[in-house]
Amino acid sequence: MADRFRLLDAYGVPVKIDRSALSRERAVPELTGIRHQFDEMMAPGLTPARLARALRDAALGEVYDFLTLAEEIEEREPHYRYVLETRKNAVTALTAQVDPASEDQRDVDIADFLRNEVVETPAFQTLPDMLMDGLSKGYSHVEPIWETGSAWIPRRYIWRDPRLFQFDRETRKEFRLRVQGETDGVPLGPLQFITHVPLLKMGLPARNGLARVGAWSFMLKSFSMRDWAQFLEIYGMPLRLGKYGPGSSADDRAVLLAAVRNLGRDAAAIVPEGMTIDFIEAKGFSDKPFESNVRFIDEQMSKLVIGKPGDGTGASKAGEEVLDKVRADIRKSDARDLQLTLMEQLIRPVVDLNFGPQKAYPKVHFPIPERKDLQVWSNALTQLVDRGLEVEQSQVYDIIGLKEPAPGAKLLNIPKPDAPGEQPPGVRRPPPQVPVAKASALRIDPRVCPSCGPTLLAADDPTAEPDEVDELVAEALDGWQPDLSPVIAAIRAVADEVSSYEEFQAALEKLAPDLPVQRLARRLGVVAMIGRGRGDAELD
Repeated sequence: MADRFRLLDAYGVPVKIDRSALSRERAVPELTGIRHQFDEMMAPGLTPARLARALRDAALGEVYDFLTLAEEIEEREPHYRYVLETRKNAVTALTAQVDPASEDQRDVDIADFLRNEVVETPAFQTLPDMLMDGLSKGYSHVEPIWETGSAWIPRRYIWRDPRLFQFDRETRKEFRLRVQGETDGVPLGPLQFITHVPLLKMGLPARNGLARVGAWSFMLKSFSMRDWAQFLEIYGMPLRLGKYGPGSSADDRAVLLAAVRNLGRDAAAIVPEGMTIDFIEAKGFSDKPFESNVRFIDEQMSKLVIGKPGDGTGASKAGEEVLDKVRADIRKSDARDLQLTLMEQLIRPVVDLNFGPQKAYPKVHFPIPERKDLQVWSNALTQLVDRGLEVEQSQVYDIIGLKEPAPGAKLLNIPKPDAPGEQPPGVRRPPPQVPVAKASALRIDPRVCPSCGPTLLAADDPTAEPDEVDELVAEALDGWQPDLSPVIAAIRAVADEVSSYEEFQAALEKLAPDLPVQRLARRLGVVAMIGRGRGDAELD
C-alpha cells in the first residue's frame, strides 16, 4: 500500500485496511446472519413493569427492546416527533463550512479537495440528518461506501438501524455488529462505520438517548389519551339505570342489562314486564382534567428535547415562536458534537488517506449565524462611522448576509439627479418646488475670531456681497472691546480669588448685580432697534 494510503490510530500505529470491504455494504440483515427481527413491537400494551424491564435491560447492554420502543415513540407520539425534528433541523439546516488549517497553499489545496469531493457532494447533505438520529436513541451508525481508486472518497452513506449493533460485554462501550451465533458480536472494522454519540450526559451510551427519559412521559400520556377517549365516548349521554324487582331471575336481569347497553347504540330496547329503565342526566362532568394532564406532559417533553416549555399546540404565533426555536446553548452543543464526530471519523481519515498525516487539519464546522436587529445595528454603525470609526466592508457584508459585489456586476446605487429633459422609464419625477428667496450669507467677523478669518456659517452663494445685516454687524463690532473689557476684568478678578467651581459660581451670583454692563447693554439695544427697523422697512 502506498504511503499516502496510510491511516494511523490514536497512538500513531498504522491501521490495516481491507479495500474490498470498504466498497461493499457490511451491515445488511440476513436470515442466517445479522439479526433482523424488526417486526417486534413494544408500545402496544406497554405497562410500567414492562417499561422498567426494558430500561433495566438497556442499562445492562441489552438494548434491543429499548431501541424498538424508541422507534415506536417517534411513530406514535406527535408532540415528541415534532420537538425532536425541531431540534434536529436546528443543526442539520446549517451549512457546513470548510476552513483550511493555515494560509499555506498546501493547506488551502487540502481544504478545496474536502470541499469539492466530500462536503459539497449530494451524498453528504443527508449525512448530518442520519447522524442526528442519535439524539433519540443515544447513538447512530452510518455506513460509508468508499471509492478506493485514484483517491479515497466516500461516495454513499447508508443509515443503519441501531438494533443491528450491540455492546461488548466487558465495558458496554464498544460497539459491535450483532450476528447470530456470536454472543459478543463482531468488531467493527476501521472506516466501515461513522458512529455518532451525542454528549447528552456522561455514562454508558446505552443510557444516553432522549427516548430513555421521554419513554415514561409517552406511557403516561398514552394512559391519559385512552381514558380521555373513553370519557368522550359517553360524554353528555344520560346515565341509563335499569331497575328490576326482587323476584327477577338471572335471565331477566341479563335481558335488562343488555337492553340498557343497547340503548346507547340503537336508542331502542325491550324489557320484561315489571322492569323499568330510568335516564339520569349527567351534570358536573368535564374533560378538563384529561386535557390539562396531556398538556402538562407535552410541556415536560418540550423541556426535555428543545429546552423550552410550550403549550403543545403550536396554534398561536407565540406558541410557534417558543416551540420552533431550540435553546441557543443546546443548539451550539449539538453542532459541536456533530463537528467532532465528522472531524474524527470522516475528515481526518480522508485527509490521511489522500495527503498523508498532517500536523494540522482543515476544520469542518457548522457556524451558527447570530440574529441581529439590522435596523438598530445599522443606525449604531452609521453614527460610529460618522465619528471616525474605521470599519471593514467585508465585515458588514457578512453581518447582513450579502456577498461582496463581483467585478463588473450591476450595482444598486442612490439615484443621481436627472439631466434636464431626461427621466428614467418607470420613475416619477417629484413635484416642482416653489422657489424661495435665498438667505444672505452668514459670516463670522474676523474681529470676533481672528483665527477663523472670514468664515461662512451658511451661504447659498459663497461669492455673495455683504448685505445690510453684515454691515450692521461690522459697525456694532467696531467698539465692543471698551464696552466688554470692564465686565471681563471683574469676572477674572473673582476667578483669581476662589479655589473651586462651587466657590466661583457663588461669587458670580454675588457679583452679578454690580457688573458694569450698562454701556454694553446700551450698544446692544441700539443695534437691535436698528435691525428691527430695517426689517420692518423690508416687509413694507
